[in-house]
Amino acid sequence: MSFDIEWHGNFYGISWAYEKDRLVVSTVFEDKKEAMEIAKEIKEWSDKFTRLTIIEKENGEYSICCYQDPQISKSRKNIGLYRTGMRQSGGYEQVKPMIEEKSPLLQIAYAADVRDMNTYEQISRLVPMRKCKIISEKDLKKQEFFYEKDAEKRNQN
Repeated sequence: MSFDIEWHGNFYGISWAYEKDRLVVSTVFEDKKEAMEIAKEIKEWSDKFTRLTIIEKENGEYSICCYQDPQISKSRKNIGLYRTGMRQSGGYEQVKPMIEEKSPLLQIAYAADVRDMNTYEQISRLVPMRKCKIISEKDLKKQEFFYEKDAEKRNQN
């Protein structure tokens, strides 16, 4: 049994929405096949062991890291979502207080054309994020953020 996570970062970016009195973090993929595969995996995630971490970088960008704890997962395949290089401005500044107040829901989305909201399609169910934290880059040194640090390291190249 491996506790490694296979990180997926090939999504265009994040779309923020509000549904059922909760913030929804949609990871928007341009590859429908990949979006469908990931949606199939997260459908099985236990609502009790999901985690979303936003890492605020010193350069004004942020990273997003989302996964189910692989030590608890019953899935044979441990996948996670990780993307960096997004700006801490505009939309992010507006949703940050909402994230701090109440853990958001995660959703996988597909967009035939990311510039056109009419082409966006919900692919997965809304997955509650049990643990949600906004941390600074230096917090990655803490053992509690082992998987976030792993995602960061694997995605630097």
